[in-house]
Amino acid sequence: MPPLTRQRTPQSLHSEWSRSSLGATISIHALAKPLMKVMYHRAVLDLIKRQQDIPLSTETMQIYESYLGSKYVAETTKTVILGEIHKRALVEVEVQAHIISDFLGSYDILLDSTNAVVRQRTTWILAQLAFHSSTWGPVVTIQLSTRLVALLGDGNPDVVEGACYALSQIARDLDGARAVVEAGALDFIPELLESTNVAVRQWTFRIVAELGFHSSTQRAVVATQPSTRLVALLDDCNVDVVRGACYALSKITCDLDGARAVVEAGALDLIPELLESTNVRVQQCTSWILSQVAFHSSIQGAVVAVRPSTRLVALLGDGNVDVVKGACYALANISHDLDGARAVIKAGTLDFVAELIESPQAEPTCSLD
Repeated sequence: MPPLTRQRTPQSLHSEWSRSSLGATISIHALAKPLMKVMYHRAVLDLIKRQQDIPLSTETMQIYESYLGSKYVAETTKTVILGEIHKRALVEVEVQAHIISDFLGSYDILLDSTNAVVRQRTTWILAQLAFHSSTWGPVVTIQLSTRLVALLGDGNPDVVEGACYALSQIARDLDGARAVVEAGALDFIPELLESTNVAVRQWTFRIVAELGFHSSTQRAVVATQPSTRLVALLDDCNVDVVRGACYALSKITCDLDGARAVVEAGALDLIPELLESTNVRVQQCTSWILSQVAFHSSIQGAVVAVRPSTRLVALLGDGNVDVVKGACYALANISHDLDGARAVIKAGTLDFVAELIESPQAEPTCSLD
């Protein structure tokens, strides 16, 4: 099947005939457009069916691209094509180069589509391209980030979710994080954290975390003062929301000003409860928060004051290696303070040291010695 091309429009006999005829007339052109859309839709379904067991080729991708860029192809047909490209992007990493070379030429048109599903699926594909290190380069641009940031104000929550997802993937890279900040994404963070859509909030946590991780964008995140809202979400009834908020806070605390903001927002008051969570990721991220806050000497005392050592020592016997490692790092940083070191010893940490030195957690354990 060749790519779609604009054919020369033949001279219409209808126009001349209709001017000389009385009564209702039927426009052949008006009938042709919907018929063309049906024909193209069937052709696309047939192509996808025939290509099911065949790796995506440049030729096939160019055909898809020609359909995506045509105004004569129905939006529903474009959603089918985008779904197929997204599926391929998930399972065929080696074809990412094909997707980049052709798909990126269409994203502007697709993000402007009046069809919400087209906009959403376009963001999914862009997120996948940003996820793979071999293909993120052409995606990490201020131009694309600006387009995605504009979608954060879209009236459709699924489109907003997709835009958040794509931006969170772009922000994993330092250049991408800068592009996301320059595009104005942080202006939307307060509103996104209030979203009733859990997925939107989860991807927003990821954006905040990724931007908070890079030293050159940390201050920009702290300036938007997300800590108060993030701390409030630590008490949310949805464990995935709690986990995401913990993760974002653990990254914000890498910066001293961020750590102070987290402490002032009251995060440490919730530490005892969070360390008792049955969710491994919540326990791990809570340990990271303690570790990062305790790392900053000027606010170490705030951590010691909430007396987390006993619970952290209990986690040294946890069956999950990441939980144990997080507890080790937290205890190691708490012990940098004299009062903290006394509390760590009193909680029974030294009873675990010999065993932990022989384990994968040896590095943080050595910091306790």
